[in-house]
Amino acid sequence: MLANAVVVADDNPTSCSEIVSWLKAHDIDAHATSDASVIRLIEDVGARVVVCRPGSTGIALFHALQEAADPPLVVLLSEASTAKDEVYFNGRLLVIVIRTPVAMAPLARFVKSVLGIAARGDSEAVLALASESLSSEPTAPPPQLRLVH
Repeated sequence: MLANAVVVADDNPTSCSEIVSWLKAHDIDAHATSDASVIRLIEDVGARVVVCRPGSTGIALFHALQEAADPPLVVLLSEASTAKDEVYFNGRLLVIVIRTPVAMAPLARFVKSVLGIAARGDSEAVLALASESLSSEPTAPPPQLRLVH
């Protein structure tokens, strides 16, 4: 059974700590890692959500989570100019891509809300929540989210 924990995996320890601090400020049980121990940490804390970037830690994470019995939801923060705010679901792994920069307060509220529905595995509910939560940020254009199988 997964717990209401979040793991933040980022190759940049400073960025990782900042995200964890914001999540903890919103009463979210968040844990940081910036190395290859991410899978062990996910298992140890029973994470329902993983926040990461597409660096080497994030790439290794995707491969490992594909093999997990009950993978957590992944929030991928991407700096790529071609990145789109989207939701990907391949039948096992649900990945929400969010372009950066992202305002941390709305991200923390979104993650907290996702924790409530992630255990159900209801990808449509997460998609609706993502569309509603992320588009409420007044300084950013509304994301065009879609469920990709």
